[in-house]
Amino acid sequence: MTERRIVIACDILRSEMEHVLRGNRQFAVEYIWLGAGLHNDIDVLEQRLEAAWEKIPPGLRSSPEIRLMIGQGCLPHMQQWADRKQARLLPTKNCLTALLGEDELRALEQNQTMVITPSWIRRNWFAEEGLRSLLGWDDTDFRINFGRYERILVLDSGLESLTDEETLEAFSVIEVPLETAPLSLERFKDFFEDFLR
Repeated sequence: MTERRIVIACDILRSEMEHVLRGNRQFAVEYIWLGAGLHNDIDVLEQRLEAAWEKIPPGLRSSPEIRLMIGQGCLPHMQQWADRKQARLLPTKNCLTALLGEDELRALEQNQTMVITPSWIRRNWFAEEGLRSLLGWDDTDFRINFGRYERILVLDSGLESLTDEETLEAFSVIEVPLETAPLSLERFKDFFEDFLR
């Protein structure tokens, strides 16, 4: 039997979430997408969460069908917000720990490495509602905020690979070398399906 789920989710892992459930007959998932990077302005994130919540039909707002695919660390009181709404919250600090697991992420972040996926660049940093508009950043702000990193590791599942032009553009703004590494979605598939149960 197919089970319905309503998922309020940051769209940073949108492609990955949709991909791992492709062909899944256990869950019928309806997404309410939030823009990526909203954790950079917690007031905006909370406003968007409330607006997303209002999109859920009133009769379903306290049902066990609702999931919040938002990291516990994205909003200081995220767990309390979820508890008030009686919604199941992502059991990890952020989307990267959901994607990789805490130990794997920690290992990759060694030596002043920032770990991202291509959507960080497309949907967060340089998107229309990304850091430039959300926080008013210019190129200098990017360099100041990312300058502490020795490299940026872009985990590529093959779903939305960066083009050479996008990589060069990101480097020209941030001035931190970008390296690409392959990403298997097997772990995330298991994790996401378990989260929906």
